[in-house]
Amino acid sequence: MELWNDLITDKSKEILFELKKSVTFVLIGGWAIWLYSQAVKSKDIDFYINFDDFFKMQNFFLNFGLSVDFNSKLNKYEVKMEGIDIDIYTPNHCNLIVSCDDVFKKKLFKGVSEFNVVLPEVLLLLKLNAEKQRDNTIKGFKDRTDILSLIYSVEFDKKLLIKLIENYKIDLEHLRDIIKGSGKEYSYFFENAEDLRELKKLKLSLLKKIRF
Repeated sequence: MELWNDLITDKSKEILFELKKSVTFVLIGGWAIWLYSQAVKSKDIDFYINFDDFFKMQNFFLNFGLSVDFNSKLNKYEVKMEGIDIDIYTPNHCNLIVSCDDVFKKKLFKGVSEFNVVLPEVLLLLKLNAEKQRDNTIKGFKDRTDILSLIYSVEFDKKLLIKLIENYKIDLEHLRDIIKGSGKEYSYFFENAEDLRELKKLKLSLLKKIRF
């Protein structure tokens, strides 16, 4: 089951894979979740990029007649391409709770299916913070689906996760509320989501995975 139209997610995926051939970056956002969970595809593309690769990335989009624009209000770079929003974060321009600079300096990423992807512990924090800002929107719904599918799909390094939660002052209670309060979100990755007994068991297992 997909949340977005297949035509746009397929186009987004095509752009992402073409970009990877030319440019080195660290993937975040919905496509990073998908690489870990294989659950819901993404419409938009989000990544961190270092200074050394920024101009290669600019040239990639220039070949399509597109410019990389700076959004001073949100402190990030953007590209609009065929209905797809591409958000780009650099060490000097990043409005996210876990900064691009931290990710590169502390090497908070690893290889997943030939991509550099932020660690799942970092991705969880990024998605949780995004969900709080977009709670009552379709993107907020997607954020919750991503959060739940990530917890379902991976085994976290609990020591690292605790350290990140403390360093970035994350509200863990909000994460518990998402697990307990979500309903339809589970149907996008859990085939027994309509079985209330099975869903309750799943929620308890997810709560256990983030119990410290």
